[in-house]
Amino acid sequence: MTNMENQTQNNLLSFKDELHARPYIKLSNNLRVFHFAYLIKENDDKKSWAFLDNFLSKINFQNLPKEASKYWVAEGKDLIIRYECHTEFISLTLIYPNKIENENKNKPKLFDENYLRLLPTDFLKNFPGEHLLSSWIEMVPSKYTFKPIDIEKYFFHDNFAGSNVAEDGANVFMSFKSDRTNFLGSGLRRVFIQNKNLRTRRTGRLLQRIVELETYQVLSLLGLPQVRQESLNLSNLEKQITEITKSVSRTAKKNLDKKSIRYPDYQQDLNELSYVVAKIEEIDSSTNYRLSATAAYYKLVEQRITDLREDRLESFQTNNEFLSRRLQPAIRTSEAFSRRLESLATRAQRADNLVRTQIEMGVQIQNKDLLESMELRARAQLRLQETVESLSIVAITYYIVGLLSTLVDPINFDKFLISKAVFLALCVPIILVLIWFIAKMVRKKINKIK
Repeated sequence: MTNMENQTQNNLLSFKDELHARPYIKLSNNLRVFHFAYLIKENDDKKSWAFLDNFLSKINFQNLPKEASKYWVAEGKDLIIRYECHTEFISLTLIYPNKIENENKNKPKLFDENYLRLLPTDFLKNFPGEHLLSSWIEMVPSKYTFKPIDIEKYFFHDNFAGSNVAEDGANVFMSFKSDRTNFLGSGLRRVFIQNKNLRTRRTGRLLQRIVELETYQVLSLLGLPQVRQESLNLSNLEKQITEITKSVSRTAKKNLDKKSIRYPDYQQDLNELSYVVAKIEEIDSSTNYRLSATAAYYKLVEQRITDLREDRLESFQTNNEFLSRRLQPAIRTSEAFSRRLESLATRAQRADNLVRTQIEMGVQIQNKDLLESMELRARAQLRLQETVESLSIVAITYYIVGLLSTLVDPINFDKFLISKAVFLALCVPIILVLIWFIAKMVRKKINKIK
């Protein structure tokens, strides 16, 4: 087998492995889950792998493979750790099975804040990367009909969503707002899952979708601060373009009267437009990746909402309705910024073309005036040349007649019927016409050459 065939075979195996790289975990229906997400930069993935391995060795947990992996799950009796590394973030999920107690038959003891003392706070605080999200997810088996006032006691506010999901397999109540604990300096976003009858594999799928919904929803908002900041710059650039186009428009309107055509120096306008175009390109380069990522993450949010297969619960707004009302405006702002940036780039290019056109028209008019001036000078030179040629013919005739007088001086004109003076007088018009004819022939040949 050749090297090329070996490479192809390895690629196929890699693709197949990728399809099965992130399987859903089989989980029970009594879970206390803490999910964390961290933004990473270059080499943070390797640092996080080593950091996690060091932490696991301290708590005598399952060792990590030597080679860093994008996905890893370790299952212990009292703890399941799920590690997942993506392009720009790492998600870390700590799952504690069977830790939620019931106060009575229908009321579980949810979100016990005393349990936060058992979490590895130093490990989570010092984990490589920038802390992005902390979520606290409680899942219990229950058939109790929860009302908004019941959920409000767990979330400490009334602005939350709830829906029936997975074909009546569970009810999910999501806060989308950090709680009062100030855990890791930002608090925890609380999610309550009422597991009705989901089997272990479906429970794992549901939990994973909730975790991803939480994460992607936050990631889709990362570009909003930058969009708001750059929107002010776009407004300033738009004003500059508007002022330049107004100036050109005023000049063009004045020039409609052909008697007063005037083209000012547009160099300053051209310099400003060059700056505007460069600034637009700079903004586009700095925001392009973030805007593309925002659109991609929002599509994932929509997909996870669809995967939940939500049905309405009485007196609750669905998660889809909540996100549509809260998240969509931010996404639309990013999309509008992208369209505005593209439109502004087009406007700047048109304005640049307009100014350059005005400059070219001014140059053409200057060239026309210059050519007309050169033509006048050429005509004057031609007339002067014709005058000089006429004088030259007379001068040449004078010199030839003088030469002829010298030549005929030895001749005795007494033997002829005319005198020397009469002979020379008769020769003058003949010589004059002859020289004029020769000059005309020479000029004609020169014109043919031109």
